[in-house]
Amino acid sequence: MHGKSCPIDLKQIPPWKRYLRGFLRIIILINAVYHVVLGEVFFGFLALLALTILLVPRFFTKNKICVVPVDIEILFLIVVFFELIVADAYSFYSRVPYYDKFMHLLVSFIVGLVGMVIIYTFYALGKLQASTGVMFALIVLITMGLGAGLEMAEYFYDQIIYPLIGPYLPTGLTQGSMVASPLADTMEDLFVDTLGGILGAAIGIILIKREEKRGRELEILDELEVLAGGNSEDDLE
Repeated sequence: MHGKSCPIDLKQIPPWKRYLRGFLRIIILINAVYHVVLGEVFFGFLALLALTILLVPRFFTKNKICVVPVDIEILFLIVVFFELIVADAYSFYSRVPYYDKFMHLLVSFIVGLVGMVIIYTFYALGKLQASTGVMFALIVLITMGLGAGLEMAEYFYDQIIYPLIGPYLPTGLTQGSMVASPLADTMEDLFVDTLGGILGAAIGIILIKREEKRGRELEILDELEVLAGGNSEDDLE
């Protein structure tokens, strides 16, 4: 597979998407380097790592993914910026009372949206037989499960890991907030995760159906289908 061209033609990406993607990359890079040198080194390093994974997916996926579709990359760059830069490096979690809820809604919305697009791609390729309602319910349940898994991970980190690394890596506890107890905060997060998943999956369906009525597909669907088709051909060879 190595050395083969990527099936996605990057020149066909609309200019505004290229500019937005480039702007987000530059903003994240500048802030990440700044914090590695002068601020929160740990979160600055994580931001650089996330940026590298998005920029060089070939290396991290053993050449199975040659490029991250531009729409998905933009969405995840937004998450990286608001989570690792704004929330963690600039400590918005401890400065803004409901910033945590904003992040839970944003991340679950993006997971729901991208998840719906990906699962619909499998449907379009004939690899999945399911109604739109079933796909919608599946994505919402997956989003809820991911949210619950995150809350379990936060509890494990606070109770087991943080007491060990806290003196050396003072990232702070993850559960609880400025306005709620740990239990209330966790339950609120789960409800917000569910809402975000519902909104994301619903928006995904609306966008897909709108383009179908126009006799075409979403650009991201085209990219995912071409990418999957290209990889399948590579694998056969």
